Amino acid sequence: MNQPQTTKRSLAILVLLFAASFFWLGFAWRFVSLSALLVGWILYFKRKSSIRPTLVALSLFVPLTLSPIDVQPIHRRWPPRVVPLVMGLPTAQTVERAKRGEQVLGGCIVTGGEPKYYLVW
Repeated sequence: MNQPQTTKRSLAILVLLFAASFFWLGFAWRFVSLSALLVGWILYFKRKSSIRPTLVALSLFVPLTLSPIDVQPIHRRWPPRVVPLVMGLPTAQTVERAKRGEQVLGGCIVTGGEPKYYLVW
């Protein structure tokens, strides 16, 4: 196979991976996996001669979206720790725990792709 066909094929594969990664990110949003996705695409645009680093970063992306722990990018008053995510309509007790930083409130709509815990700081 000649070089232009190989380049077109690898470009088509990367475009499909790019579209699939954003679809997957819509299902299971994680800030941790977003960093792997961004690193993968930055590596692709910086090093077009080799797509191996891009594929490595993108292969880390999917397991990170399935991770039960995510990072909450909002700074709080307390020291860093892992707290559970509570989904559904909160009770008064749940709201108080969230104010103290013992839980994170996730909302009423459960999709199944939510993390179980958050690293908050």
